[in-house]
Amino acid sequence: MALNMEGGAMHFYDEIEPFCRWKRTEDIDILELHLPSGLKKEHLKIQINNNGMLTITGGCPVDQNKSIRFKKETKVAKNCRRNEIRAKFSKGVLYVTMPKTSSITASPLAALKGSTSHPKAGADMRNSPNCASEFNSKFGSLRQRLWRKTVVEGVAAMVVVTGAVVGVVKAYQYFLASPV
Repeated sequence: MALNMEGGAMHFYDEIEPFCRWKRTEDIDILELHLPSGLKKEHLKIQINNNGMLTITGGCPVDQNKSIRFKKETKVAKNCRRNEIRAKFSKGVLYVTMPKTSSITASPLAALKGSTSHPKAGADMRNSPNCASEFNSKFGSLRQRLWRKTVVEGVAAMVVVTGAVVGVVKAYQYFLASPV
């Protein structure tokens, strides 16, 4: 809580941390900022600096002597189209929409840079680096989950085999120790 003396009157400020959630896709990032009731569009300020830092500030009075305020800073993705960032405030939630440049719309020369493919492949191979990166991003997490599953199953199999070996050893010891 901060204190400010304005014209002899004491004014208190509560600094709050609003709940925020990201929704990310290949084409767009959306930041949802859930703000306290009483906050209006006029109370908000959204800025982006040259380094790609998005700053959202705001505040509103609670009563005559008390106000709330907040500041949220986040780094914008490098492939974000900064001039197309939009914000919408609805029912206490601020939606900041940040469109991204698509890797598929990248220049064909950039996709072919460093390529040693056959000249006839030209048009067919132009987007292959992009397709590979899209494939890896979409299926990378699947590959990780399958790998984890394989590791877990392998560990489980080792536990079962170890249990079986211990069981066989114990049975052997039992039969050796029992009188015939």
